[in-house]
Amino acid sequence: MGWVEMTSEMRPWRRLRFRVLSGWVERLRGLLGTGPDAEPVVLLRCGSIHTFGMTYPLDVAFVGERGEVLKVDRDLPPRRVSSCLGAWLVFERPASDEPWFEEGDILRLRAMGAEKAVEVASGMGGA
Repeated sequence: MGWVEMTSEMRPWRRLRFRVLSGWVERLRGLLGTGPDAEPVVLLRCGSIHTFGMTYPLDVAFVGERGEVLKVDRDLPPRRVSSCLGAWLVFERPASDEPWFEEGDILRLRAMGAEKAVEVASGMGGA
């Protein structure tokens, strides 16, 4: 597991960091079992998510193969299913009033690293 830092072509100054979930079990679990202060995640090879078992709402963005944001769900409540035909990955975070991706955004990868890099950055007050 690692991390990625993404930005939108429309707002390149704003960068968002996500923990990468690529394995089947990781993707199935997503943010389940975490709290509203959980680290945002990106689910690879994913076009459908559920919030069964969640105790808080999520902000979700479905992204196509070329980085285009196809669908956005803000404040998606527990016990729901959301999907998007053509989505290649899904960004999730606990619902927040902070800015989020918008439909039509084109996302670009700004940085990526291994989990160890996240631990080092966290230990130094970064990230």
